[in-house]
Amino acid sequence: MKHCIIVGGVAGGATAAAQLRRINPEIRITIYEKGRDISFGNCGLPYNIGGEVSDRDKLVAATPESMAERDITVMTHHEVTRVDSGTKKVTVKDINGNDTFEEDYDYLILSPGGAPKTLSALLDVPQAFVLHNLEDLDGIKSHIDRHDVDKVVVIGAGYIGLELIENFVRRGMHVTFIHRSDEVYRPLEDDMGDFFIEEMERQGVDVRLNTEIVEVDGNVATLDNGEEIDAPMIVAGIGILPRTEFLQGSGIELNDDGFICTGETGRTSAESVYALGDAIETFYQHTGGKTTVALAWGAHRMAYVIASQISGNGDVVFEGLLGTNIMRFFGYDIATLGLGQHEVTGYDHFIVDHRQRNKAGYMDGSVPIRVRIYVSKADGKILRAAVVGTEGVDKRIDILAAHIRLGGTAADLANIEVAYSPPYSSPKSVLNMLGYKTIEKMKKLDE
Repeated sequence: MKHCIIVGGVAGGATAAAQLRRINPEIRITIYEKGRDISFGNCGLPYNIGGEVSDRDKLVAATPESMAERDITVMTHHEVTRVDSGTKKVTVKDINGNDTFEEDYDYLILSPGGAPKTLSALLDVPQAFVLHNLEDLDGIKSHIDRHDVDKVVVIGAGYIGLELIENFVRRGMHVTFIHRSDEVYRPLEDDMGDFFIEEMERQGVDVRLNTEIVEVDGNVATLDNGEEIDAPMIVAGIGILPRTEFLQGSGIELNDDGFICTGETGRTSAESVYALGDAIETFYQHTGGKTTVALAWGAHRMAYVIASQISGNGDVVFEGLLGTNIMRFFGYDIATLGLGQHEVTGYDHFIVDHRQRNKAGYMDGSVPIRVRIYVSKADGKILRAAVVGTEGVDKRIDILAAHIRLGGTAADLANIEVAYSPPYSSPKSVLNMLGYKTIEKMKKLDE
């Protein structure tokens, strides 16, 4: 019987195991997970803090016991410390027992994920946390309860940082936000995100920009500008790094930043070794350019591709992704897709920007929505899009993602037929207007 070893669980490894078992009932499957939990909804972690996910256990997607019912062996607190792709062996450390052993594989799926970054000033600080898994969530909530904490310092202005700010406020805590620059939420253009700081201050958040913590003494944190702030709890959300150190000398190619190089089949540079999740380098569907995207859709799709490939169906391939994403910040919705701001500068392009009401302007309750697209001068492709508003953002970003996936250009947006009724849209939707504006701009380019 063929043996497939999977390194890591959650959205990548656990989903790959489930898909592989569904497609191939004969293969032996073993998952080694260094943490306590095998599969959970990590995107929902902040919302349990804020109370929108009222039952913490609802975040648990699978357990070793539920996996065993599918004839999948799960070994938690077991860390793969070395891979030898030449002999097809992995070295595994039992973290609890401190024993080490080797295991043979026929197929290997790597889903090691990312390790949360932190600051040197927060090392060994008992009230400093990250929020990356269920263990972190349990630690944060336990600290709040045991010490009756009503104040928290949040560091970082990405997904996790902003979601934590919102949910700590919803929990009724006083929040201090610290960020080392004045650029909040880098995935979004600065001139489209001027509401972030305004909304924080409206919600009572103490905002400290262009500074960072350099020392923590007891419950007092010192900033690099000399200020001291009350810090009975600190949570850092400043990004992740790929957990791929154990692959050094494995024969598996990594890019310069340590991400695992993969292609359309999910296979790495080593025979019978596949990879998915936050630790891989993948590619954009619409440009073919390389990228790294720590989002759930790509991991779930690649899980199916890899399971199909291992099971002998070479026709199923990964067609790339657009990095389509959305987040909520109090009353605002923010969505982007496509190339990052730093990447789009490498293409000859023009920008089309349009503001409109989310539905018929004469309707009470209509609110502004803004969409910006970056259009390739060469072929009219939409390279990047950003949408901001308080209603209807998800609808517009999803339409754009489907439109690009099916080969539609920016000018083609004029032909999209939306469902119109005054409570939902305008006869010419915001996306239609982007199409008309694109046509006019392209006419001028041809003159």
